[in-house]
Amino acid sequence: MTREQRRELIEAIGVVAIVGSFIFLALEISQNSELMKAQSRTEMAQDTVDLLTLNVGNTDFIDVWNRGNAGEELTDVEQTQFALTYSGWIWHWNNLAYLHRVGLYDESEYSLQFNIIRGELDEFPGFKSFWCDIGRLAASPDVIDAIEGTSNDDLCGP
Repeated sequence: MTREQRRELIEAIGVVAIVGSFIFLALEISQNSELMKAQSRTEMAQDTVDLLTLNVGNTDFIDVWNRGNAGEELTDVEQTQFALTYSGWIWHWNNLAYLHRVGLYDESEYSLQFNIIRGELDEFPGFKSFWCDIGRLAASPDVIDAIEGTSNDDLCGP
């Protein structure tokens, strides 16, 4: 084997090693991406459970929540409790929209979440009033679009 042939062989081995490294790196990135998706999904699920169970044993708050969602009159303190709870949900939805936008949250689950929210806006006048008066000011454009973008009516009026 001549010196030139040895050099070409070494270069070929080097190219194969580089290509192999790129393939390995691509597989690692893919696995890490899937792991990040799973972790994000788990954290969002835990966040949702935490928000849903936050006041489950607090019958006074449950009364405020039910009356607020029905659009009934609330005291100033009750109005604050109601608004802060929905504000927590809006930040949760902003996070959900961000994870979806960067590819870490599944499209079907994302759409389902916001279809449920839209249904609740239609069902609960207090929630709709909060959303239209205050909530959409704290919501990201993605959240607003997910909630209002598919509507045939003007949710919050002119």
